[in-house]
Amino acid sequence: MLLSVSGLTHRYPGQSRNVLTGVGFDLARGDSVALTGESGSGKSTVLHFLAALDRPDQGRILFDGHDIVPLADKPAAALRRSRIALVFQQFNLVPALTVADNIALHAHLGQRFDPEWTQTLIRQLGLAELVTRYPEQISGGQQQRVAIARALALRPDLLLADEPTGNLDETASAEVLRLMFRLVAEAGSALFLVTHSQNIARQCARRLHLSGGTIRPVGS
Repeated sequence: MLLSVSGLTHRYPGQSRNVLTGVGFDLARGDSVALTGESGSGKSTVLHFLAALDRPDQGRILFDGHDIVPLADKPAAALRRSRIALVFQQFNLVPALTVADNIALHAHLGQRFDPEWTQTLIRQLGLAELVTRYPEQISGGQQQRVAIARALALRPDLLLADEPTGNLDETASAEVLRLMFRLVAEAGSALFLVTHSQNIARQCARRLHLSGGTIRPVGS
């Protein structure tokens, strides 16, 4: 089991109720899980905990058998550099870097850069003619493809995606998701996807729903 989450409990500062109460689930290598829920239910908070960007008040997150909740900032950052990749709705590309350099950035930082795999991503995501351009010179859909390529270039053990196609129209969203699921499988990564869309969630192998601070599985 790549990821085993148990007893996650958290309360936002100034709030009287927990946003998470005893949340738990598992994620195996090669698995894909979608987390749905209303706005403000805590979906992105769970994802941030899985990325070791924030810490819950209570609970354990075992990543490859090691609890990442107590990690200090430096080892947490090292984990994200080498084994965990994130795709956000906002793209978060580096404006001063070309498309090619943006795609290679995370893999270089994690010392896992593979030129052949990177070229495969560039080709399959339709970015070959854009590699010398800068983020401001390409469309939102193209920027999202670059963000996905950057994340997958690492061949991460765990890919975390937070509303990854929220800025795209329906047609572009479907195409990008189709490519992302296929490339995740080729990279051998586990995927944890946060979304408000049931249509997107149904494309994952498993669905979870977060409501009232707890998570329940959703049938196929």
